[in-house]
Amino acid sequence: MKGFIAYIPAGFPDLETTRKILIALNELGITGVEIGVPFSDPVADGPVIQLAHSVALRNGVTMKKILEMLSEISVDYDLYLMSYLNPIVNYPEGKEKLLDELKKLGVKGLIIPDLPLREVKNVDIAYPIVPFVAPNTKDEEIEFINSVQAPFVYYISRYGVTGEREDLPFADHIKRVKERIKLPLFVGFGISRHEQVEKVWEIADGAIVGSALVRIMEESPKDEIPKKVVEKVKELLGK
Repeated sequence: MKGFIAYIPAGFPDLETTRKILIALNELGITGVEIGVPFSDPVADGPVIQLAHSVALRNGVTMKKILEMLSEISVDYDLYLMSYLNPIVNYPEGKEKLLDELKKLGVKGLIIPDLPLREVKNVDIAYPIVPFVAPNTKDEEIEFINSVQAPFVYYISRYGVTGEREDLPFADHIKRVKERIKLPLFVGFGISRHEQVEKVWEIADGAIVGSALVRIMEESPKDEIPKKVVEKVKELLGK
């Protein structure tokens, strides 16, 4: 099995369910999990994930509460924090305190959807930041990516926001990017079926799945969510 990263929105439907999901996923041997920090204006997210953000915010979920929840678990896969820039730079105890806490928790990197590639080196965030690549990324920007320290590169395989799709466009471009970058290449946005995951595995290092898992969470009774998420991930992995 090649790489697989699951996106889990923290605090949806509550933080205790999030904790149970993270523990349950530990049995599957996946590469990692993106912990989604709820934000009031998630511009890169489609309606499924936007709803999850809204519920978490109404429940009073904060960055600090997410960190406390993460401190209570131990998992074998890599943890990444996916957050918009505002909750990071405006952390109540200071950005440096947040980054120190993330380091103690073993979080491997930050995924910041509203941070443009050209600004990665300009923001004052002393932490590995996952760069994004899209079908319209220029060659010189790919060279720039090779100059940054990051756990992997996130290829956005769609124009627009997150959400489930049926096809896997831009395969030729993904292949060209894979040939040029030095970091592992993971492909996300719109992946919802095992056949798509297999196509990604053929041309890149791993797949990222978010909306398909969040939809399962929205459709399942709360006490069944961890089991249903694990079943969906197994399906995506072909297990």
